[in-house]
Amino acid sequence: MTTATVDTERVNFRANRTTKREAERVLRAFGLNLSDGLNMFLARLAAEHRIPFPLAMTREEVLSSQTVALADAATSSIQTEVSRRISEDAPIARYDRALGQAYIQYADGRREYIGD
Repeated sequence: MTTATVDTERVNFRANRTTKREAERVLRAFGLNLSDGLNMFLARLAAEHRIPFPLAMTREEVLSSQTVALADAATSSIQTEVSRRISEDAPIARYDRALGQAYIQYADGRREYIGD
């Protein structure tokens, strides 16, 4: 009697913790583990020579990625403007979170709180 050996390789990858746990929960409901689910995905990918599901983002995912892109662009723009104003010794509007007040920061280090 001969036993067929399966040629396997270890695959390591990083995944979002929440996504991984939810995927494991769903797979357990089918009596499968994460390795089984990933092997099924790879088998379909290899057999069909394409991603075996539509690649589309939900509205929430699109908005989330757009929000991140806009926030990054805004932060970059603000940092550029602050650097420019500092190099020109121009005053800069700031916000003191501890006091909950806006202020003007002058080149000499002096602060003028708004409303004082």
